[in-house]
Amino acid sequence: MADTVRAPNLPRGQTRLVFTGLRSVDIGEEEVVALADGFALLKPNDFLLSARDHYRMNQREYDEAAKASRYLVHKRFTSIFEPEGPPDTETIQNGLVAFHIVKPVQTLGFTFHGWERGGSTFNPELSEQRPPIVTGQWARLRRFDRDLLTQVPPMIKRVAAVMQGPDVELKNALIFLQLGLEINGYHQLIAGLLWVTGMEAILDSQGRNDFKTKLCRCLGPTSLVFPDWNRPTAPPAYTVEELAMPIYMLRNKLAHGADLRTAAADKTTPVDLIKKVALVDSLEPRSHALLLSEAACYLLCQVLQKTI
Repeated sequence: MADTVRAPNLPRGQTRLVFTGLRSVDIGEEEVVALADGFALLKPNDFLLSARDHYRMNQREYDEAAKASRYLVHKRFTSIFEPEGPPDTETIQNGLVAFHIVKPVQTLGFTFHGWERGGSTFNPELSEQRPPIVTGQWARLRRFDRDLLTQVPPMIKRVAAVMQGPDVELKNALIFLQLGLEINGYHQLIAGLLWVTGMEAILDSQGRNDFKTKLCRCLGPTSLVFPDWNRPTAPPAYTVEELAMPIYMLRNKLAHGADLRTAAADKTTPVDLIKKVALVDSLEPRSHALLLSEAACYLLCQVLQKTI
C-alpha cells in the first residue's frame, strides 16, 4: 500500500476511508493518482481488497472487485473531538458524480467504509451495495483516460460547493444524474426520464417549447448532443436544437404512462420513438427512444458543466 494512502501512526483520531471500484479507467501505471479534497485513484491492492466480504458479496462480485480498473478512494482524518457520525456515503457519491459530469464512468456497485488500523491494516466498518453503473453506448467507446481525468479535480470542488450550498434544484439535478446512471442497466427509458427531470430542475422550464428554448440558450442550438470523445469515430451529428423536442416528448410519454407509439401521432410535435436508428455505423440499430434516453444523459452533463 502506498504511503500516500496510509496515514502515519497518530496518537488520536482515526483515518477514515471510503472507496468504490471503477471500470474502464486507463490512467497509466502509477499506483496512486491524487485528485482533490482527499480523493485519489488507486490500483486494486491487498489493503483495499481486504474489505471484501463473502457474507455480503457473491463469488462473482468478490472476484470482480479484484479486477476493478481503479478504486476511487476518499481519505479523511478525524479528530478525537469529532462526534461519531454516519458513513461518508454522500462524499464518495459526490466524487463519483464529478467523474460522471466529465464522462459517465462504469462502477462495480459496492462501496466500502472503515478506517486504518496501525497504519497498514484496513478495519472494515460496513459495505454498501448500489446498482453497478452501466453507461451508454457512446460513453463505453472510450475508457476514462488521463485527458479526461484532468477535468475531474476542479469538478470535485464544484460538485462539493453545490452539495454544501443552498440551491436545491442544482442538488436535485446532481442526484438525478447519479440515480439515472444507477438504473440505466435495468431500465434505460426511466433513466432518461430522470435525466430530463434533472435538466428541467436547472432550466426551470414550463412545457416543451420553453424546455427547448432554454436548453438551446444554455448549450447553443448547434452544439452536438454526443460529446466528441471517440476520434477517429466522429460523434453523431445530432444537435441540441434537433433533439430537444423529441427528448421532451419521450419524457412526456414516460411521465404520463402513455404508449410510446402515440408520440408519432402528436398533432403539434410528432416524434417516432419506435423507429430503429444506429448511433454510429459500427453499432446495432435500436429504438429511437433508447437513443434519446442516452442523449439526455449527455445533455444533462453538459448543462451541469455550464451551471455549477
